[in-house]
Amino acid sequence: MQTGIERVRIETPYPEDHVNAYLILGDPLTLVDSGLPFPKSLAQLEDGLARHGVRFADIEQIVVTHMHLDHIGGVSAVQRASGARIVVSEAARRIVELGEEEHRRFDAFYAAFAREAGSDVHWESRIWMQKYDWRDIVYVRDGDVVRAGGRDWWVMYVPGHSRTDIILVDPAGHAIAGDHLLPTISANAFVEPPVDPSAPRPKPLLDYRASMERTRALDLAQVYPGHGDPFGDHRALIDRRFAEHESRCAQIREALAEGATTLAEITRRLFPKLEGPVVMLGLSEVQGHLDLMESRGEVISAMDGQVRRWTRVTASAR
Repeated sequence: MQTGIERVRIETPYPEDHVNAYLILGDPLTLVDSGLPFPKSLAQLEDGLARHGVRFADIEQIVVTHMHLDHIGGVSAVQRASGARIVVSEAARRIVELGEEEHRRFDAFYAAFAREAGSDVHWESRIWMQKYDWRDIVYVRDGDVVRAGGRDWWVMYVPGHSRTDIILVDPAGHAIAGDHLLPTISANAFVEPPVDPSAPRPKPLLDYRASMERTRALDLAQVYPGHGDPFGDHRALIDRRFAEHESRCAQIREALAEGATTLAEITRRLFPKLEGPVVMLGLSEVQGHLDLMESRGEVISAMDGQVRRWTRVTASAR
């Protein structure tokens, strides 16, 4: 079946092995995501587009599903060659426009988060953020419509994996989903500072589950993910992800029963091989599930000096 959606597979050094960009053929000629900003990745993007008779200079519009480096890395190069407009979530505005100021806010947030977790991990936002020289940017919100490839695509804001995630859905039920739904791995609901600096810390797994519930209600024919092959039956995949959340909560209950009280202690029990900056990924994973358990009344927490300690709530006490 001809959908007018062509995948370009780009290698990455990450565990996922590759990232997908998508070319939506037609008017306007649209590229969704663009791989990493490294010469090898850009060459693979260029070669992948060439297989469909397309050059960087031909691209009229670039859609960004979310602001992670493996999805935005080629945006500047393509825009310099083509002058294409960029479509990205309104939630990304501060990241794109404030530059160093936003880097500092992210770094301060992660330092405070690690301290409260009882961890000495050092995470710099520059690991995945960059300086943006983007021009002609269209910021979109949930429910907006983007014209691409001769058809209208509905924008759905799906925070969870990041604060900036969007998916595109066309009238035939084709969804270009970025990392919102992945067929072979469960995307981390990564802890990030709030879009509004005055707001409290977001609870990304709760947001992610709410976003997946919304996606589950859609009648989709095919999902085009940011990593892995396109797939159908998105409801079965979402149900598997919800089941995985329950399994992770069970592991956390066991860690708490064995005496772990801080986020760092629980994370070390669940992910003992994590070292260096990637410990933050483990902390984020566990924090998301603690947020879920807290929302159900299964755990409570309190500050002990600068560190937050978690305890189970017995069934009789709920």
